[in-house]
Amino acid sequence: MRTISTLLVLAVALTGAAHAKPPADKHDTSSTHASGTPPGLAKKDGVPPGLAKHFGKTVPERVYIAIDPRHDDRAWFLIGDRWVMHTHLEPSARAEVRGLFSHPPLPGPPPIPLPRLDAPLRVLRFG
Repeated sequence: MRTISTLLVLAVALTGAAHAKPPADKHDTSSTHASGTPPGLAKKDGVPPGLAKHFGKTVPERVYIAIDPRHDDRAWFLIGDRWVMHTHLEPSARAEVRGLFSHPPLPGPPPIPLPRLDAPLRVLRFG
């Protein structure tokens, strides 16, 4: 009886180990999700995280950002009913701004007119 119990326990333990998933690789250094996008941009139509923090604690449902293709260290953010320029962006946010250069601009004018500048600002909408 003792031998049968031992064999039964051993068989259950080995069967469970055979069906277990291998442990995740702790040294995985991949920087993209399965979709091929960087981790911060994995959410479709989402604001890049480095730029989203410039809106404060809550990010609006529709976000408008204006960028100057000549400069990656600054961006204009539509906060409430006015455009606010943030300069001296940190390196991660600058990389996100450079990534936005390839996005198509807003087809029409933004809800609040842009400030009058000599720069050819491109307005992008998220959300």
